[in-house]
Amino acid sequence: MKFKFNSRISRGTVGLRGTGALAVLAASVLITSVPARAQSAPEQPAPRQLSLVDCVTLALGRNVEVLSAADDTSIAEAQRSGARGQFGPKFQLDASLQYWNEPYAFDGFPIHARTVWNMTATATQPVTALFAIYDAYKVRDLGVDIAAVRHEMARRETAFRVVERYYRLLQAKRLEEVSIASVDELEAQLRQANAFHESGTVSRDDVLRAELALANARERLIQVRSRVTLERASLAALIGLSPDSPIDAQPVYDELPTPEAISLEQAEKTAELQRIELREVDKQIESMAHETRLAYLKLIPSVNVVGAYIHNEGSLLSDINAGYVGATASWDVWDWGTTASGISEAKAREHQAHLARSKVDDRVRLEVQQAFIGVHSAREAMAVAKASVALAEENFRLVQRRYDASAATSFDVVDAEGLLTQARGQMQTALYDFFITRAALRTAEGAPPESLLNR
Repeated sequence: MKFKFNSRISRGTVGLRGTGALAVLAASVLITSVPARAQSAPEQPAPRQLSLVDCVTLALGRNVEVLSAADDTSIAEAQRSGARGQFGPKFQLDASLQYWNEPYAFDGFPIHARTVWNMTATATQPVTALFAIYDAYKVRDLGVDIAAVRHEMARRETAFRVVERYYRLLQAKRLEEVSIASVDELEAQLRQANAFHESGTVSRDDVLRAELALANARERLIQVRSRVTLERASLAALIGLSPDSPIDAQPVYDELPTPEAISLEQAEKTAELQRIELREVDKQIESMAHETRLAYLKLIPSVNVVGAYIHNEGSLLSDINAGYVGATASWDVWDWGTTASGISEAKAREHQAHLARSKVDDRVRLEVQQAFIGVHSAREAMAVAKASVALAEENFRLVQRRYDASAATSFDVVDAEGLLTQARGQMQTALYDFFITRAALRTAEGAPPESLLNR
């Protein structure tokens, strides 16, 4: 269904009620009356036409939030690699060099030469700490999963915001067309009112009323054009371009798609399976469990296996080459409740994670309900607006005929035109509100960004 806004003011009524002089006068009024859309403006470069697919693709590759979330994933992977390295033994190399003023001897027995140096290579393998290292590694590993989930969330939210801004831009452009049609009709009405006033058919009040209505319509057109500019700038910034980039949205479609046969319960179940926020919270709960284990493991002693090789030069009291294998143990017997406090803190954080799971679950269901209701409300509003446009067009036609027959005033025509413009605007608003709420429902169900592009 294409929406065409035709001026219904008869162009031949001046000849019916006036003379040739009145026709000349009406023509002069037409020349001196400059339509809002015909005002001179500096030449602008032709806007780059972008489809919805183009915009979403650009945003997923250039949007700052998406790129930042990808960097967070890389950071988490690097932290996991660092935690993995704690499992193996650590190798340490120490060396020292001493240059004395002279060799040292005790009762003629040499102790060391003038130059003394040694080197020690040590390998330390943790034993009991492996339990803590494992839990620390699992925390980092889950951190990678959480970062990946947040990256996907950023992609999904960015895609929805692009879809919303895209449709808002198209909506603003359609409202601009409605406003232009309103200006056209009121300009024609003003010309007719002037012609009738010159012929003595109507009073000056009719002309003033038409002039006031035209001024208001032009003001609305200015406001709508400002909105188009702002929506275009918002879309450009969202897809990673400069806000003043000359872009434009390609028209999509004017007909509502076939209703999707899905109930609210089915939408909620789909969201429970697909919403990645729920997976994120589950990963956080698992991570908090490992954090709690880490806090408890601080209670046990730390045991390490140690091996070393030592090479000496210049010291006669030490072997030139020596080595040993042994074990070390340390245990914080008392730390004034620091470890116990850490355990309490970890358990409280784990409990918070469980509470967050319930909170997120409720939020997901609420978002699904809001979007589901929004889709059906927008569809119903579209049906009502479509009927209202038909009624308003017929009312405007009848009032115009009555005005031609001097059975109505310019006030009646202006009011009828206002109702028609309002109905057309409501129809465009309801149409694109439906597309936006439908995308919101798919997002609430946890659908991937690509599904938002499907009709």
